[in-house]
Amino acid sequence: MSRAGLFCGGWAIRRSVPPSRQANTTLTSRWGVYLTRAAADVRRVYGGKITYASLIWEQVEWSLVDAVGVDHYWDERIKDRYTDMLNPLLATGNPVVVTEFGFRTYWGVDKAGAVGLGNADSKTLFLHQLPLVGRFIRLRLKVVHERDEGLQARGLRTLLGLVDDAGECPTFVTPVFPYNDNPLYDLDRDNFSLVKSYTGKRHDTTYPEMPWEPKEAFQVVADYYAR
Repeated sequence: MSRAGLFCGGWAIRRSVPPSRQANTTLTSRWGVYLTRAAADVRRVYGGKITYASLIWEQVEWSLVDAVGVDHYWDERIKDRYTDMLNPLLATGNPVVVTEFGFRTYWGVDKAGAVGLGNADSKTLFLHQLPLVGRFIRLRLKVVHERDEGLQARGLRTLLGLVDDAGECPTFVTPVFPYNDNPLYDLDRDNFSLVKSYTGKRHDTTYPEMPWEPKEAFQVVADYYAR
């Protein structure tokens, strides 16, 4: 069994918006030309290894980069073929990096996976990014789901095992939104992260010098790699 890794250095990860599933041949071809130019431009200024974070259905010329990158989230509809979907990428002969995977932090995500853009309210997200006035807009959730760190942790532990069984697939989990004691504003419930981050001057009790606190998934990952 290989070891999936969540912390990795020395790689440049390139991510852009890919063509849609219904993209025609012309658009797909143009996208291939773009990736060819992008890879060449990066290599002119960067001497390290590079990869490209694709979606599972994308057709990519993987000889352009040093490793295959793929965002591969769990979904109830693909539970019986989650691992098999990685096989064509492993067959390229390049190292395979699962650049995004994991579960959000609320009850029911084991069924929904990463469907859609999440539960963060899009209106407040947009307004929050506006210059000057954005700082006065408080980010909120569209629907308040029950927070469930245990479910996130168990799901992540299962995915680590599945990805390990598939082959040499390092993996990444990343934070996005901060935690809040008020469920309506607790955007960390929409996070895939291993820690809940704080805003302002609030700090953790486990690591007092840090503005974040480990979630149950953090310990699951620590135990997984301690074996």
